[in-house]
Amino acid sequence: MPASSGDDPDASAEAALSAAIDAADGDPECVLCSKPADYFLYEPGSVEKFVCWEHVSPHSAAVDGEGERPGRPVALSL
Repeated sequence: MPASSGDDPDASAEAALSAAIDAADGDPECVLCSKPADYFLYEPGSVEKFVCWEHVSPHSAAVDGEGERPGRPVALSL
């Protein structure tokens, strides 16, 4: 059952991840160093990018939705 982006932030993040993977040309790469991506950083209307494990700082993102930090993106494992 699909949810609109305003109903469930987790559903929005998963939908954005799915769309980003579909749009990627091959396997997603880190936007900062071109290594294979391990995470997708997402914040509605602000951040949508792939990063590797070296660039997903626990100080700048909530990994897999744990310990969400207002104003900071969620990092979804690929």
